Amino acid sequence: MSDTEALEWALQAATTAADQGATSDLHVSERVAQAGSAAIESLRSCETHPAWRLQMPGVPDPLLETRHDVRAAAQAVLGQLELIGLAWASWDPPTQSAMLGELEESSRELASQAQRFIRDVV
Repeated sequence: MSDTEALEWALQAATTAADQGATSDLHVSERVAQAGSAAIESLRSCETHPAWRLQMPGVPDPLLETRHDVRAAAQAVLGQLELIGLAWASWDPPTQSAMLGELEESSRELASQAQRFIRDVV
């Protein structure tokens, strides 16, 4: 499973969980879907770029750190989506709101790292 596929799977589970939870925010599942979709598109923009693939062994890789930063940001989003999918219904509204805010921030961070990767490639 690719990183993008893992995000897609986790987004589906998180959106389903948010739809089933009782909350005062009527737009929760929309916010989860928007943050997750933005993260998927950011990661996909990197994965489809030829420079995303690893370089040959022994050859210096100037994008190694940038590629790592994108993957680390994607893993943060993945973890939050999985956690939402697993625990959403058991959280009180303030905890749900905090997690949703963290997901949105992580999605923005992934977009920033993806933009940095694309910029560094050019």
